[in-house]
Amino acid sequence: MTLLQERTRTEITRVPVRRHIIEWVMGVVGVVAAAVGAYMYYAPTDWFMAGLVEHWYFGMFTGAGILLTAAFGVLGRKAYLDGHGWTMQATVSTVVALAALAGALTFAVIWIV
Repeated sequence: MTLLQERTRTEITRVPVRRHIIEWVMGVVGVVAAAVGAYMYYAPTDWFMAGLVEHWYFGMFTGAGILLTAAFGVLGRKAYLDGHGWTMQATVSTVVALAALAGALTFAVIWIV
């Protein structure tokens, strides 16, 4: 009787590719909102959309800051979980998220006052 020896096989599993689509969409929308707010702030009143209510640009800056805070916060959280600690990407994303939050709060206070 012959014995068949089977080679041990190592199964190679592929790590799923992490796409940061949500962060990119929120970040792009936040940057576009900030650009529209800057346009409304600096454009003369006879240009397109520049003659709106004078506090619209503060709202646009506040919304852009909130969107950028969410985008960089989610990106930083994912980088923290992927790197199992405070890697450079996680740290920079968190610092940028906190800076965007500070900007959003500043413009919100100016908007309210």
